[in-house]
Amino acid sequence: MDILDCTIRDGGYATKNNWTPDALRRIVSTLSAAGIRFIEIGNSFGLGSYHKFSLPLSDKEFMNSCLPYKGDSHIGMFFYYGTIDDMKWFKDCGGEFLRVGANTNDIEAAIKHIKNAKSVGLMVSCNVMKTYSISRYKLTHMAEKIVDAGADCIYIVDSAGGMLPRQVAGYIEAIKEFYDIHVGFHGHNNLLLANANSLAAVEAGATFVDGTLKGVGRGAGNAQLESLVAIFQKAHILPNSCNALELASTAEEVIGDLMPKGSSKREINVGMVNFHDSFTNLLETVSQTYGVDPDALMAEVCKINIINPSKELFEFAAKRLKEGMKFEFTPAYSHKVF
Repeated sequence: MDILDCTIRDGGYATKNNWTPDALRRIVSTLSAAGIRFIEIGNSFGLGSYHKFSLPLSDKEFMNSCLPYKGDSHIGMFFYYGTIDDMKWFKDCGGEFLRVGANTNDIEAAIKHIKNAKSVGLMVSCNVMKTYSISRYKLTHMAEKIVDAGADCIYIVDSAGGMLPRQVAGYIEAIKEFYDIHVGFHGHNNLLLANANSLAAVEAGATFVDGTLKGVGRGAGNAQLESLVAIFQKAHILPNSCNALELASTAEEVIGDLMPKGSSKREINVGMVNFHDSFTNLLETVSQTYGVDPDALMAEVCKINIINPSKELFEFAAKRLKEGMKFEFTPAYSHKVF
C-alpha cells in the first residue's frame, strides 16, 4: 500500500493557496526522502482551476517549485475544472497522475475526464466525493462505469469527516468484491477518526490512503501523515525506513499552528450530519438573515440534501425553524451502509 500526500493541494484550503517556493521545496523534498511515493501538488481546486478562480499561484509555478525536488516520487494534481489541454500540458511538464473529482450525483462528467486523462498517458483515479451519500449497492454500480472508463483507482472520500471505520471498510469491500481495481481512501477529521478510518481502509483492502503534514486541510483537516506512518509501522504495514519523526519535524516547521488541535463545535456538527463545508458561507448568510441557529439549520438542510443543497432549501428550512418546526423525514445521512 502507499500513502499519498496531499499537503500542498488540500492544505491550500488552509493557506488560501499561498505557498512560498521554499515551503514547497521543503515539503516535497522531505516527503520524497521519507519514501512517500505519491505527492499531490497544485491549487486546492485542481489543475486548470485558473479558468474559474483568481489564484495566487499558477499550475506552472507549482510545477517549477516542486518538480526539481521530487526524487523518485510521482507528482500529481487534482482535477475538476480543467480541460484536456491542461492535462496534455501537465503530462508534457512531468506530471504523472491525476485525481478526478466526482460528486455522487454527477458521475458522467468525471467519466469524460477519466477517458481524456488516460488518452494522454496519465495514471488516473476517480475520487467519489461525499461517498457517504450513496449506498454500497449504488457505489458498485457507479464503479462499473469508472472501471470501464479506464480508471486505475477508485477513491472513497469522507468529505464531511463523519464516517466510521466499519462504514469505510464496507464501501471498500464492496468494490473489491466485484472489481480488480485499486481502491483508495481520503478522510477528513471532523470526528477525529481520519487516521482510524485510514487504518480500517487498508485492512479492508485499500492500496492508497491520503495524509497531510500535521493533518492540514479543508475544515477540520485530513488524516495526519506523520502519525499515519507511525500507525502503519506499528501494524507492520509500512517499512520502518520511513521516519515519522522527521516528517513531524518538517510539519512543525512548515505548517506550524495552522491547524488547531481537536475539533470545534462547528466541525463536529459537520461530521455528525455530513454537511460539506463549501456551503458554509450560504449557511451563515441564511442563518443570520432569518435569525436561526446555524448548527440547527445545518442539521435540517442535511436531512434533505447532503450533496449540493440549494439556497432555496436553506431558506425553506430556516423559515420552518423560525416557526418552531423541523423536518420529520429520515435524514439523508442515516441510510444503512454497513
